[in-house]
Amino acid sequence: MRRFIFAAAATLGLTLTAASASASCLAQSENADWRNVDNDSRSISRAKLRFNCQDLVVNGEPYPPGAPWYINLWGSCSPRDCNWGEVPARRLDNGWIFGRIDQGFAKRELWAKMSGGRLRVYIRTDFTDPNRDDYTSDEYFIVR
Repeated sequence: MRRFIFAAAATLGLTLTAASASASCLAQSENADWRNVDNDSRSISRAKLRFNCQDLVVNGEPYPPGAPWYINLWGSCSPRDCNWGEVPARRLDNGWIFGRIDQGFAKRELWAKMSGGRLRVYIRTDFTDPNRDDYTSDEYFIVR
C-alpha cells in the first residue's frame, strides 16, 4: 500500500516525505471499543476511540487527512442507547485525548485517557439553556 502511495504521489508531482520519527503510530491503547464498568450508569454507556495514523506528510500536510483521533460516545437512553456521533479529537501534551461535540442544546468537552488499565472519560457539559445547570461526569470503561 505504501509503495502505491509513493508511486501515485510521484506520478501526480506531489511532495511526499516521511513524517519525523516518532512513536505516534505505535499501537495506541485507547484505540478500542469500550463499555462503562458500571452497567447501570445513567451517563455514558459506551465509548469508541479510533486512531488515525498519520505517518506521512504530503505537500506539508499530515496524511491521511483528518484528525489524529476520533471519539464516539453513546449516552444511556431507553429503550436503546443514544449515539452521539463521532467527533474529531487530538492528543494533548498532558496525554489526554480531547474533542468537542455541539449537540445544539448542549456543548460538551470530552477528555479520554488510560488510567490503571481502564479508559477514563471526563465530560464537561455546557447547556445552551441558562436555566439548566451545567455538569461534569467522570466515568471508567473497559474493552467490550
